[in-house]
Amino acid sequence: MRKLYSTLALLAVAALTLPGAANAQQKITIGIPTSPPNIVHMPVIVAKELGLYKKAGLDVDIVSLGDGVKVFRALLAGNIDLGLTPGAPTIIGISNGAAVKALSANLPKFEASMVVRADIKTMADLKGKRIGIQEPGGFADLLSRSVLRAAKLDPKEVNFVSIASEDVPALVANQVDTAILHVEQEMLAKSKVPDLHAIARMWVLQPKTLYTYLSATEKTIKEKSAIVQAVVTANIEATRAMYTDRAKIIPILVKQTGYPQAILEQSFDYMVKECIWDANSGLSVERTNFTADLMTKVGNIKPGKTPKYDDIVDASFAKKAIAQLGEWKGPICPTAAF
Repeated sequence: MRKLYSTLALLAVAALTLPGAANAQQKITIGIPTSPPNIVHMPVIVAKELGLYKKAGLDVDIVSLGDGVKVFRALLAGNIDLGLTPGAPTIIGISNGAAVKALSANLPKFEASMVVRADIKTMADLKGKRIGIQEPGGFADLLSRSVLRAAKLDPKEVNFVSIASEDVPALVANQVDTAILHVEQEMLAKSKVPDLHAIARMWVLQPKTLYTYLSATEKTIKEKSAIVQAVVTANIEATRAMYTDRAKIIPILVKQTGYPQAILEQSFDYMVKECIWDANSGLSVERTNFTADLMTKVGNIKPGKTPKYDDIVDASFAKKAIAQLGEWKGPICPTAAF
């Protein structure tokens, strides 16, 4: 009888330590920028919807915080465990002493476009036009100004118009001549006004700028390393599913975004064609260092304070994940592991 009780006790302990056991589910929170989520941010949500986090023993709550800077702030405040943080603000924060590390970058390409009205044929035609932004210094403002720089136009030569957080209605209603849109927003706007078109793809205009990291504080990395490893691995696996299992992905997009299925299918297929996601780590030394140097050049990082790759990135978790999953070599969108 004593042996029986001992055996049952051991079995109970073993059950509690199984990754998939209900009692072993570790509750964590991951922050993402937008609500409803943009397609580009979907790998985190796909990982949850496909049960990859649960399989790893995690009970993940995904919270939308409005924009990437708010995600970064929530991370620093300890309100979330991990988050999708924008590349440039993350690097700027680290230059100012933020104890944060980038763990992967499955969203490395700057997925956004300037979409314009039919009479704007070239970037030079932006002169005198109504440039739609949400607020000075915001996402649309910064990217619009980068387009103006590429066109060699002074911001004083255009008219900035503040619009609501949703860009599509203002563009469709002819309240502005331009809007910075994600791909599915662009496709939705074009379904209403067919002669709208993209005049600048940010991932083409700024091919070396890093868009978004998966980040965590050094405290979380130290205290919850197993959880961090599980999230990084699940996200890489989910990113690969986006390239290989369209039939499972499209229903997730429909459920999460609220966009018409036809728009989502068109948008998703275009993003796959453009290889928007990196199915390995996305932790490019070139992209990270270029973005750090650019932020220094434009004055967002003080001279002499530019962080180096190893100051910004902890690649150990992604390397372990790729050792487990194997390096992604395509055939769709092959990428180098590091």
